[in-house]
Amino acid sequence: MDKLGSHCYLNFLTGFQPHQDLTAKLESALKKLERGSSSIDWCENNYAIFPGIAEFFNCISNAVFIVVPPLLVYLYRPYAKNVNASINVMWFLLMTVGMCSIYFHATLSLVGQLLDEVAIIWVVLCGVAHWYPRRYYPAFFNGNRKYFKLMVLAFTIVFTIMACIKPSLNNFFMLPFIIPCLVMLVFELKHTECQRVTRLGRINATTWVISVGCWVSDYFLCDVWQTLSFPYLHCMWHILVFVSAYTTCVIFSYFDARNECPEMGPVLRYWPRDRWSNFGVPYVTLKCSGIKPID
Repeated sequence: MDKLGSHCYLNFLTGFQPHQDLTAKLESALKKLERGSSSIDWCENNYAIFPGIAEFFNCISNAVFIVVPPLLVYLYRPYAKNVNASINVMWFLLMTVGMCSIYFHATLSLVGQLLDEVAIIWVVLCGVAHWYPRRYYPAFFNGNRKYFKLMVLAFTIVFTIMACIKPSLNNFFMLPFIIPCLVMLVFELKHTECQRVTRLGRINATTWVISVGCWVSDYFLCDVWQTLSFPYLHCMWHILVFVSAYTTCVIFSYFDARNECPEMGPVLRYWPRDRWSNFGVPYVTLKCSGIKPID
């Protein structure tokens, strides 16, 4: 082959290189959708119940994330109308966590893991944006919640990118968020005289501790639970962490209404019967409805 022919042949091969790179990237992306592509595999035996579902009980335990929030949307209608309509965003995000978690535990794929963990990050930081008390804002915010929300949104985007870059660290990155939440809960409970709220706060803190204990035990002591034929602590974590998360929303929504519009008389109630404080669903309603002043 002469020099001209060789040059044309090399150009011909080089012309396919971008296409080959794109194909390689596409194949790499598709591998992240494959079953078992996540590095995380919880203690429950895989495909033990149904051949199409990797972790059956870890899947169905997420049902509480999907079933309860629509009820909370209904119960929180007065609060959403008169105090903070953004609370419905929290209920939607909790449902999103449940759906993403179901997908992850059904497939154990890396994409499912990232969707699950990113959804949790958004739930936590959305709660911070909506309910972090103004009196704790840095001075340069001058009590302006809109600017504070923009700052939290920026942090949320950064944390989302970090979660996608280093997925293996996400679990240990998210759990520490619980500590400042509990500290803030203790501070706020000191400013309330409602015994119902105080009692719910104590239950909430206890539930958080037990739920984290289930997660840690399932993650680090799997061999022990396998020996005992009870590899279901992560399933229990799902149920307990939902109870912890939504009761945290209830408590801080009460604090928010008390701080922002005390004249509306926010009260803690239980559904379906108010006297069922041990078994009912807690929510916040208002004695008096009105129009909340604009920030």
